Amino acid sequence: MAPSKTPLIRLLHIIGEVEAINRALDGVLRMDFEDSWVLQRAVEHGLLIISEATKTLPAELKEAAPDIAWRKIETLGNFLRHEYRDVDPELVWSITQENLPALLEAARRLAERLREPEPV
Repeated sequence: MAPSKTPLIRLLHIIGEVEAINRALDGVLRMDFEDSWVLQRAVEHGLLIISEATKTLPAELKEAAPDIAWRKIETLGNFLRHEYRDVDPELVWSITQENLPALLEAARRLAERLREPEPV
């Protein structure tokens, strides 16, 4: 497996994108987000990266965080790629507010677990 596709690296990509989205939206009101094409596209691109990184995570790793809707994250990427004209800014905003905090926590927890040395 290429180093950039290891589960730890992909989790770090997820963490980085969620943190970047959080920074981009810091202090932004929903109506301002809905009025900003640039912010919407930046967040959508971050969500695409998160979706792609999620696809390569092993099932057993995802099973360690059953509270995360991994399949929905993957599906979101397909929607953003193929139905880009129908993306609802309100839906994207709600994902950033309601789903990304738990995803960030789970990704950090899983990454830490992967960093720990295996017991002998």
